Amino acid sequence: MKKTIVAAAVLLSILTSPLAAAVDAAAPSPAPSASAQPADPSASVAPAASAAPESSPAPGRSLSPAVMQAPDGSSRIRLPYGKDVKLQGYYSAQSTYFTLGKHWELRSGMLHLELRSSRLAADSALTVEVNGKPSRSLRLAEIGEGGRSLDLAISGADLAAGVNEIRLSLGHADDRFEICADDRSDENWLLVGEGSYLQADYEEQAATGELRQFPYPFVPDAGERRGEGTSIVLPDGASPAAVAAGLQTAAALGLTVEEGLPGLHMGVYAEVAAGKHRSDHLLYVGPASSMPEALKAAAPAEALGRLAEGTLLFRAESPLQPGRLLMGIVSGADESGLDTAARLLQNPDLVAQLDGSAVLLPRGTNVNRPAADASRDRWTFEELGYPQGLQAQGPFRQQADFDVKLPSNKLVLPGAKARFELKYAKNLNFDQSLATLYVNGIPAGSKKLDAESADGDVWEVPIPSGAAQSGYLAMSVAFDLQMTGYDCIRPGEQTPWAYIAPESTVSLPAEDERALLLEHYPWPFIKNGRWNAAAFVLPGGGWTDLSREARIAARLGSYLTDNSGSLQARADAPWQSDSLKGLQLIAVGTPQQSELIRSAAQRLWFPYDSGLARFVGNEKRRLLPDFAARLASIQLLPAAEGGGSLLAVTAPEEESLQQAENYLSMRSYGSELVGNATLVDRWEKALNHYFADEGSPGVAERVSLSSGEARLFAILFGTILLLLLLGIILIWRKYRKNRS
Repeated sequence: MKKTIVAAAVLLSILTSPLAAAVDAAAPSPAPSASAQPADPSASVAPAASAAPESSPAPGRSLSPAVMQAPDGSSRIRLPYGKDVKLQGYYSAQSTYFTLGKHWELRSGMLHLELRSSRLAADSALTVEVNGKPSRSLRLAEIGEGGRSLDLAISGADLAAGVNEIRLSLGHADDRFEICADDRSDENWLLVGEGSYLQADYEEQAATGELRQFPYPFVPDAGERRGEGTSIVLPDGASPAAVAAGLQTAAALGLTVEEGLPGLHMGVYAEVAAGKHRSDHLLYVGPASSMPEALKAAAPAEALGRLAEGTLLFRAESPLQPGRLLMGIVSGADESGLDTAARLLQNPDLVAQLDGSAVLLPRGTNVNRPAADASRDRWTFEELGYPQGLQAQGPFRQQADFDVKLPSNKLVLPGAKARFELKYAKNLNFDQSLATLYVNGIPAGSKKLDAESADGDVWEVPIPSGAAQSGYLAMSVAFDLQMTGYDCIRPGEQTPWAYIAPESTVSLPAEDERALLLEHYPWPFIKNGRWNAAAFVLPGGGWTDLSREARIAARLGSYLTDNSGSLQARADAPWQSDSLKGLQLIAVGTPQQSELIRSAAQRLWFPYDSGLARFVGNEKRRLLPDFAARLASIQLLPAAEGGGSLLAVTAPEEESLQQAENYLSMRSYGSELVGNATLVDRWEKALNHYFADEGSPGVAERVSLSSGEARLFAILFGTILLLLLLGIILIWRKYRKNRS
């Protein structure tokens, strides 16, 4: 009998192991976590954690725009490439795009290139084009592997406000040269160093009273867009409604600034007027009854008398500093209009319709941006921003790139696919010509091109589940366009091509991601591009400066695609308070500053000690007392009840808070956050951790049972269990028969 049981166990292991592996491969991988449950409020030690990889983003290493003064007194900006550009092969080209301000008078420019080329590329040539206009060509023999710098003067007339294209083309100087399919061209290369840059000299146009200029000059058009020199001003003793509208205004400023606005300031009037920020551009948000007299004197008196009809938006010169701007968002007794006006500033289409320097926004005005259908899971190339489709031209391997970005709360399910409507040249060697799709660098599938379908081919390719785990999909279609009867061709001779029509589609079935993890940030505060019952909890006791909250709101604003959601500001209170239930809370401060953080101090993944002077370590992260007292932390916790959550940005000491704030107000830092508890040391190094939580979704929750693959797994699993049961019964009956 023992042998029978052992044999059955071995059979069960053999049969179920492949199935378990298949389920693991198909299901989205949950965050690693220990089996411990959330900390009891009375406990002084946090639950067990699985340490995530430690990371240090070293943001200071990234190259950022530099603004300086030109010798003639005008402004000068240097916009760096920021990364190496490699041109490889006998013929290749790449374009880099630089944005210059809409409100700049461009005088002149200069392209600085740091170049190195291979010895074998001596006969090749580099051509530089600026906005489609050839500017300079030179042989690579002048460069060599030792490298050299090239400074190319550009006239102001060749530069344009907005986006500028710098195209670098690598070709061959001898037009008799032929490219052959078996040529080794990898050794023919040109490297453009990351220190290369486009320089532009310009005069910045003075800001006017036109409301339609928003967010200029509070956020410059391009270049140094950090928010320095801009203050959001609240009335002394501002109500939560006015603070919330101020935070919505900060989000409007951050709408077009992905990196964030780490220099933005927000405070009450007394603090701004008495300090260094009085010389800033000012954005006043509040009711007229609380408006400081110095600011009220700059507002149009006639419009102030009509505030019962709506909310006033106006621009004027700042009374605190000549040459600086004041913009006001002013309500009457009903402060709800402040939120409407602030949300209007998040709608670029409506901002462009603001005429003049003062507008009264009537009560009840619908300021919402047209919202995309959050439930949709299929997009055409035209909807993705490629109305002309994508084209690849030239012999051998050519590549067409595009990308798809989903809201951070979306989890892509099995069943994702792309459907391409293709056309391609008929002079190809169809025995060797292919199209291959790559998703986030992972090959998804290939298609052999067919002569009979050249005028209208359809190619459907499944997107691997492993390649679609993130909300961002970088996709490339690589065409191998081999020529018929041509071992060698001259450039431009019967050039082959392939075309992807704008009616092509990408289908990404998805569900809302339920895991509260920092890698999904800004979830749960933003869902499907809109605020998701988000609320900032104001620090208690005589606060005058809310700059940290404003900078976090500005960074969140860069994710907004729908301005109809609610953002609230709530008075400080214990976490268990009814006023905070059901909200996605953000609290910034020390335990001494915030009653909310004090009330949650023992429930944090890394809790405070009894004296609230340092964080307490656990078996996964031991902390020395002095080190723990100088840490800051970002901890994301689910509420005990009510469906809300808490993002606690906290530190034992006030001066340590900046270490953590950077990770939520700047993109270059925030991309390093993973897990649900991050400790940040005084060197700004992030120590990430995953903690288990009984509310975390398991494999069963994260695999959609409505998908075909999941149903197949269920059928296979059931069939295997039935066969195992039948086998055990037969073996047991045989055993009994032999014994009898």
